[in-house]
Amino acid sequence: MALAEGVSGRIAYKVHSTGVITPGVEPDFASDPGASGGQILRRVSSTLALSKDTYQSNEIRGDRQIVDFRHGVKRVQGNVSGELSPLTYADFFEAAFRGTWSAAVTASESDFTSVAADNASSKFMFGGGNPVTKGFRVGMVMRFTNLSDADNNTKNYLILGFGGTQNREVTVYPAPDTMTADSSFSVASIGKSLVNPSSGFVSRKYAIEIWNQDVDVARLFTECRCGGFNAQLPASGIGTVDFDFMGRNMTMYEDSAAPFFSAPAVETTTGVVAAVNGLLRASGQTIAVITGLNIQMQLSPSADPVVGSNLVPEIFLGRANVSGQLTAFFENADLINDFVNESEIELLAYLTTTSAANTPALTFYMPRVKLGGADLQTQGEGGQSITLPYQALKSTAVEASTGIASTTLQICDTEVV
Repeated sequence: MALAEGVSGRIAYKVHSTGVITPGVEPDFASDPGASGGQILRRVSSTLALSKDTYQSNEIRGDRQIVDFRHGVKRVQGNVSGELSPLTYADFFEAAFRGTWSAAVTASESDFTSVAADNASSKFMFGGGNPVTKGFRVGMVMRFTNLSDADNNTKNYLILGFGGTQNREVTVYPAPDTMTADSSFSVASIGKSLVNPSSGFVSRKYAIEIWNQDVDVARLFTECRCGGFNAQLPASGIGTVDFDFMGRNMTMYEDSAAPFFSAPAVETTTGVVAAVNGLLRASGQTIAVITGLNIQMQLSPSADPVVGSNLVPEIFLGRANVSGQLTAFFENADLINDFVNESEIELLAYLTTTSAANTPALTFYMPRVKLGGADLQTQGEGGQSITLPYQALKSTAVEASTGIASTTLQICDTEVV
């Protein structure tokens, strides 16, 4: 008899037809989500499991023994962990945000008349129009085509800020080649962007299957809501992400009935992000001494039982609480003063998969952050580190005039189409 090995575990998922949970009733899995299709997920590990409330009899008996133990309400709880890569976890980010990925922004000389570039100031300067009104935002990645300076074409430019008349001066990273005004070009944001919305929240639920192929046993976890994520970005190494889930039930499939999902789409092939590539900015300045960053969004899911059913009636999600921690080498007093003075700063992480000019990339942008501490311990002989926990807050900037999204967290993924 074979024993299950970890390498044999295939994780696949599919969205249910509706995000609504019906108290006391489960969907017919044959049609919702249905066995056809699905998506195989790249992963490192998973802790998804079915749990039940249990009740032990408190009766005091003459034989001084326990004679009853009962099962109660069921819940699915756990996480799925993987290495952070563009596109791979787009569905789960969307579920955690309770929003929808926004389409790319496209424009040309008909919108902006002309465009020039200046290497010293790291800016593109449009001759007309308003890029913010068009839909460009801080934290997006844009690319030009058909420019007279070929080195400025098909290259990722991370938008850092807008200025000048009608926001026509766009500060970017990396700095473009200096270029005189060109009146024949196209420009577009790459991929899609996602924000914590202020209204129009979308509820989603997923069926997630773990199939151990060597023993031909599959566990299908159904009506799972995403309760948040934790992205870890070490100073040297591969970025990782954990997604928390809470669901209603699990069904087992064995032998010829396994797996449940037939012919799911193959895994994504995008590269993973590594800390040596990309950029990290705080308070509008590029920071070269950060030794670690993590970004957490917690929705505090809950699933309270009701009388007469062993299924929870709903999986409730709370506020989008975005927080995390920075660690940095002690270089100067800036970050400590930001904590002491309760200053609001911004954090922008640009995470790339290669060093190519048009590399697939992810950005995480928190426009309004307050530090909750500045722990600087004097110890050892090497570099001294500061630990800086932070709380992200909803931006109060006027989006229409600043190009800063009115949100707590914005993600841009160049590979989401």
